[in-house]
Order: sequence, then C-alpha cells, then structure tokens
Amino acid sequence: MRTTFVALVGLCAASLVVACDDDKKPTETVPSATVSAAAAPTAAPAPKPKPDEIITKTIKAAVSAWNAHDAAKVVANYEPTGKLVIPGLPEMSGKDGLMTEAKNNFTAYSDFKVAVTRVFIKGNVAAFEWVVTGKNDGPMMGQKASGRQMGVAGASVATFDDDGLMKEEHRYFDLPTLQSQLDPKAKAGTFRAPMTLPTAAMDIHVAKGTPDEAKTVDQGNAILKADESKDDKALMATVTDDYVWEDYSSAAPIKTADLKNVMGTYNKAFPDFTLPTTWTWGIDGFFVTEATFVGTQKGPMGTIKASNKPVKMRMLDIQLLKDGKASKEWSYSNSAEMLIQIGAMPPIAPPPAGSASAAPSAAPAPTAKPK
Repeated sequence: MRTTFVALVGLCAASLVVACDDDKKPTETVPSATVSAAAAPTAAPAPKPKPDEIITKTIKAAVSAWNAHDAAKVVANYEPTGKLVIPGLPEMSGKDGLMTEAKNNFTAYSDFKVAVTRVFIKGNVAAFEWVVTGKNDGPMMGQKASGRQMGVAGASVATFDDDGLMKEEHRYFDLPTLQSQLDPKAKAGTFRAPMTLPTAAMDIHVAKGTPDEAKTVDQGNAILKADESKDDKALMATVTDDYVWEDYSSAAPIKTADLKNVMGTYNKAFPDFTLPTTWTWGIDGFFVTEATFVGTQKGPMGTIKASNKPVKMRMLDIQLLKDGKASKEWSYSNSAEMLIQIGAMPPIAPPPAGSASAAPSAAPAPTAKPK
C-alpha cells in the first residue's frame, strides 16, 4: 500500500501544470521517477518471529534432518553444550555425544523415519509427541540385526534458547516395547505392535496465558491428587464414561472399565506412590505435565516380586479434559527406568559407536503406569 501511494504522488507531480504568463517560460518539472525515489520511505525491518514460530521452525528442521539421515544437521538444532536425557539410559551431551546418538540410530535402521504429531509450546519450552519407524537391518548394542520392523510412539520436552536451539531435551519412549517388537520370541499381544508413520501435519498448540488455561491446570492438578489418594471413588470421578488412556508402555489402550483394576495393581505394588510435577500447562483444553512417579515397591508387579526398593520414574502425561474430567490421555515413559531400579533389568551401559541406544535384553514390563 505504501509503495502504491508514493508512485501515485510521483505521477500526480509529473502531470501538474504551473500557471504562467504568455511571456514566461513554464516551470521545468522534475521527472516522476526522481520524485518517487526521493519520496520513498526507508523500508521497515521485518518483524522478529515469535518464540513459538522459532521453536516450531526448529522442530520441523530436526524432523527433516532425522529423515534425511544427516547427523550433522540433527546436531545443528542443539546448542554446542546441548544435553539429551533419555530416562533409563546414560545422558548424552555436546556435539560428539549427540552426533553418536544420531549415527547409531541410522546404523541400526537404514530406513529410520520420524513424524511429529502434536506440539505444545509455552514460553521457551515445548512438549512434542512423535512416532519413529524403521527396519532393524543394522547392529544394535553389539547384536546382529533382527530384520524386524519397529514403530514406537514417544514424546520430548525441550528447552530452547532465544535462537531456537535446544538447550536440553528429555526424550520419552518405552524401551521394553521397542525390544519386544524386535524379538522374534516375544509373544504377540504382550506388547504394543509396531506403529505406522503418521502423515498428518503437526497439530500445534500455543499457550496464551488465558484464565481458561489456569482453570485447566487447576482441574488437572485435582486429577493428580485423586490418583495419589488411592481412593477408587475419587479416581473414577476424574474420568468420563468413554475415557481412553493410551499408555504406550502397555500392550493396548486402557478404558474406563479397566482403570480401577490397573490402578489397584499399582496401589498394591507402590502403596506410598506420589506424582510430583516439574511443570504443568493448560493449553486449549489439554492438561500437559512432566512428572515423576515416586514410590517404594512393597508388593508384586505381575511375576516381579516385591523388592522394597525406592523408585523414581520420569514421564510426560497429556490429558484432554471435558467438563473437568479426563476424556483421553496419553502417557510416555520408559518402564526400563523402573525395572532397572528394582533389579528386574540390568543397568544400560553407554552404547558403543555404530550401535543404537537400546538395552541388550528386555525384561517383563509393568502392565501400565499410573495416570
């Protein structure tokens, strides 16, 4: 609009006729191009992208880098001192550590692919859900390729700097599920079958600081308190009749009718468990929280006997609320973190170069984790 206005001014100036007497020469006019150039204002600088736009751009760049199997570009999305935390596995940090992690995955799965399905952003922190797929046709933790297909759902919580580089990423996925998918001896139905890669565009949600968001956080925190209460009536009052819980460490979704029994199992195994949170968000009706399951295993979990050992298992939990109740829920964690702490699974050593991050063998995983 501004450029059009300046051009019109120049055009009008060129067509003006100055009144003069018969014995006077007309006043010389200035060429319109000269007037236009002189009158044109300096272009305003482009507005700086918003933090959520910068973060979204980084996530998309990371997905492209992973799918191109370009380890250098994967690492370029992190600060030079960036850190990757995968609960249950040794931490990785710095360019070398992050580069090795990416290359090891490309070695284990030559057709490795990832798709981010949903993103929640508040300030300089983002939680994003994803699915990875691939055929295990390369070595993993010193073992030969299984030739089997994997496809697991996971999620990450990342803190970004002002330039959109990740300072720290917490990556959640269930290692025993992945291992079972690659194990030809694993019994079908005892673990979640490999998922296919989603094709839909990312569903992005950005916090706006509205009263409704604060209300959602209050409602979500009330649900967590009901979980900790060990009260069946209080627990069942927090979910809708058509509630579905996608706990990706379990073999299948958990519905309303199953919830009481599942939570009863955990109440017996960990009668003192609590769910302290790192942070909680309310965004577009979703209650998003990074939390830690804390308790002592004083009862059996399936075939795993009571160990009387303390447990801290980190997780990301997302609930879609309806009238203050959870209507759908998605939980991401690594049950191996708990199994290692109670002695049901050996600790996981850092992976050698040329081998993906996975434990050499899987142990029986709990049926499901607390909400």
